Amino acid sequence: MNKTWLHIIVMNLLLVGIVAKLRAALKSHIPLGYQDESGFHFGVQQSHEDW
Repeated sequence: MNKTWLHIIVMNLLLVGIVAKLRAALKSHIPLGYQDESGFHFGVQQSHEDW
């Protein structure tokens, strides 16, 4: 019975590691920005209160 639990824990740790690596890879390749009528802009869009 303990061997089964050990396998489940190991498999969960491997899955968590794979998901973390995938999230890091996607985060490093997806630019942060926004798109409006004039095209794509890098960064965060300013609110109207900052103008």
